[in-house]
Amino acid sequence: MAKTGDKKPRERRGLSVKVTTLVLTEAGYRCAVPTCRQILALDLHHIWELSAGGPDEAYNLIALCPTCHTLYHRGTISEDSIYAYKAMLVALSQAFDLQAIDLLLFLAMCPTDFLVVSGDGVIEFARLIGAGLARVEQKANNAWQLVTYAVNISPKGKLLIEAWRGGDRSALSAALGASSPPQAATPGDGR
Repeated sequence: MAKTGDKKPRERRGLSVKVTTLVLTEAGYRCAVPTCRQILALDLHHIWELSAGGPDEAYNLIALCPTCHTLYHRGTISEDSIYAYKAMLVALSQAFDLQAIDLLLFLAMCPTDFLVVSGDGVIEFARLIGAGLARVEQKANNAWQLVTYAVNISPKGKLLIEAWRGGDRSALSAALGASSPPQAATPGDGR
């Protein structure tokens, strides 16, 4: 109950269809918490709270499922994590389409050299390869009849996914700013 003289928190006004669509599209119509992936019901959470003067603009909103939204307000999901999730969504949505994001998440789950494809398959990963988030290596030539390639997540791609999933703002910034993959091999990276 508010004390006399306390300002009542500003109530949410109806968000425009344009802003709602931008935020939901940015998140791929999924919860923005990368380990959640709920799609049935989504809330739009204000990063800079309405009560503190935060605007009803796409840059200040993030899509969260009701469970993750509640976990944020309980303190289970940190403010830094919300910022990291939003930054990752903005970076990915500006650079990649939903398919490229899903391919990157898929590669992150695959063991090294698990995915072997033909040249047509390599083209599916071209944006990730060009961005240094995936790498390709020829595996078999077969007298040029059927050339096969292994597609793997790169060390830079691993850093990006780990920072995103961990909600680590500084690691995300470092991963997004990394111009080339680290030179030292990490265990299990196939080098």
